[in-house]
Amino acid sequence: MCAENYTDLNVGPAPTKGIQASIDLYKQFETAFPDFKITINEIAPVSSTRFLLRVTVTGTNTGSFMGMPPTGKPMKFDDSDVVELNAEGKAVSHAITNTGEPLRQIGYGSFNNPNTGLVMTVYEKFGKGDIEGVLAMCDDKVAFDIQDRMFDSKARMFNGKAEVGNFFKELAAKAKYSKFQPTRFVADGEDVFALIDAEYAHTPSGKNYATTYTHHFKVANGKVTFFRGVDDYQVQK
Repeated sequence: MCAENYTDLNVGPAPTKGIQASIDLYKQFETAFPDFKITINEIAPVSSTRFLLRVTVTGTNTGSFMGMPPTGKPMKFDDSDVVELNAEGKAVSHAITNTGEPLRQIGYGSFNNPNTGLVMTVYEKFGKGDIEGVLAMCDDKVAFDIQDRMFDSKARMFNGKAEVGNFFKELAAKAKYSKFQPTRFVADGEDVFALIDAEYAHTPSGKNYATTYTHHFKVANGKVTFFRGVDDYQVQK
């Protein structure tokens, strides 16, 4: 029922483009909110191809959403949705008014900052081992401040893409991650903070550890300009 150029402005700061990408977004709602429900209260035609829907949205976040663990929080809000059709009667767009409200109510309001989405993509590429992809998202003068006692007994600074690339090579030689899960994001302007639950095998000692990392990113013009990684107490597994 949708045109090939269909877009959906839903959660977050940017629209989802394409039918399959929109389906993937809707499936996330099914997983994250098993009791997800949209009640249509009223439909009003604005024109022959544009319609305004007054709806009530409810659900409880008991499943993973956008790669984040569930918060268990409910959401309920009224919204005015706009659906636009083309001349053939197929939907070309759907937009909700309160794009940030679902995330705000379940505790992930920082996802509405576009820099949070960029940082999440960095984590996704790191998880896939795509270090070149991570470096491509960094400014040429990026700086990494690493304060991790299992990485090195002293804090170290890596300046520029070449040195940051060497950091990732050294990290891969020292830590083999079995878990690397972002659990919380807080964003304000160009600053994005994240908590990471991690478990890994420490190659130099042959021991297994669990910890929580605190990460701080600075983003400017769509590129990471600064990163600070700080470790927490290391629990031997």
